[in-house]
Amino acid sequence: MIESLKRVLHSHELKEECRQHSTDFTRKRVLTFPVLVTFLLNMLTKTLQVELNRFLKLLRGHTPVVTVSKQAFSQARQKLSDQTFCRLNERLMDEFYTENTYITWQGYRLIGIDGSTVQLPESDEIRQEFGCSVNQCGQGMPLGRVSVAYDLENGLGIDARLAQYGRGERDLALDHLTAITASDQRSLGRRGHTGDLLLFDMGYPALDFIALFVLAGKDVVIRTPDSRIREVHAAIHAASDDQIIHIPLRTARRRMSPKLLAQYPDLDPAWTLTLRLLTLTLDDGRPEYLLTTLLDQEAFPTAVFHGLYGKRWGSETHYDVVKNVLEIEDFTGKSVLSVRQDFYATVLTSNIQGVIQWELQEEIEAENRSAGRKYQYQLNKNVSIGLLKDTLVTLLMDQGDLQEFYDEMKAQMKRHRVPIRPGRQKPRTRKTRRKYPMNKRRAL
Repeated sequence: MIESLKRVLHSHELKEECRQHSTDFTRKRVLTFPVLVTFLLNMLTKTLQVELNRFLKLLRGHTPVVTVSKQAFSQARQKLSDQTFCRLNERLMDEFYTENTYITWQGYRLIGIDGSTVQLPESDEIRQEFGCSVNQCGQGMPLGRVSVAYDLENGLGIDARLAQYGRGERDLALDHLTAITASDQRSLGRRGHTGDLLLFDMGYPALDFIALFVLAGKDVVIRTPDSRIREVHAAIHAASDDQIIHIPLRTARRRMSPKLLAQYPDLDPAWTLTLRLLTLTLDDGRPEYLLTTLLDQEAFPTAVFHGLYGKRWGSETHYDVVKNVLEIEDFTGKSVLSVRQDFYATVLTSNIQGVIQWELQEEIEAENRSAGRKYQYQLNKNVSIGLLKDTLVTLLMDQGDLQEFYDEMKAQMKRHRVPIRPGRQKPRTRKTRRKYPMNKRRAL
């Protein structure tokens, strides 16, 4: 997969598609198209000039005679579309889901979709493009709305979006649906799952939203409050923990969604949405309500949903990694283009690490089964990301034998494993927030 990604990166086709103008990257420069892309993927956390000097030393294998100033880098990046990293990520995901036997849940690829925000650099251009969050004193902070469709079983960001702060999470989730549908078409007949099951938290339930996923052939599990949808509220109070409900999309008090009609103009207005409503009891005794399109109560008994919805937490931990380990909010420029480049480059870097971790985890699990250990072990993600820094330069550029170097890098990562302690819980206590915590040191 890395070799395939490398071929695309060095291809003339990608350069043609992702440069801003036809004359860009035509002259012989130090920062060629693949060199510039690789540099942006290398997790830039220090001052740009230090990172540039370090990168060129790695690229050439010695202290470079020719240096590149940060001003030259800033000019070069203006020629590069942020969609470069999106196209490379699409290629990596297509390779993964058509060339591997990956983990599924009862034949489904399990996708968690969740939103967040990222703090953006302070500039007028950024404020105008993305918007601000304004506090009670009238002071605004530039923010971007982020959404990721995350493979919960295999640890990969299938599709990621950075949008205006004012855009809703449901709108971005529908963008993910479009991307996933396009991916299905590219991998038709070659992927290793029978369908997608998408998990959503309490901010997503709406009838038109669920209907769009159903019409696209996708199954969903959505946590819902007890009072947002009238029919759901009535069914909850019917005192059945597992029931099938039928919800008309149009009634005397409910008009058909314009968004739904715009996408499906021939949709029968009498169409009824059939869903399953489950009432689960959490460990603390509180009820949890789930809506799902998995209607078969024998194939999917109530008990399986207790563990299933808990898997959605993987989306939260993914945000923890990209924000606190990969430091996605530590942008290298104040323009809209540089912010988008940094964001999508971080998403791709995270997935390259995820693919390597996925392969290593198979080897570690085989060792777990044969060693008879008290605990199962998994890779330390923080350390593996730290080891990937600078290694990407060798993996993606022509720096010797790729297989030999890849095996050596995997051996280094495998040395750093942590035990999995099932059922481990610790009460959350309010502590003084330290900017640099002792138990979570930086990897970069």
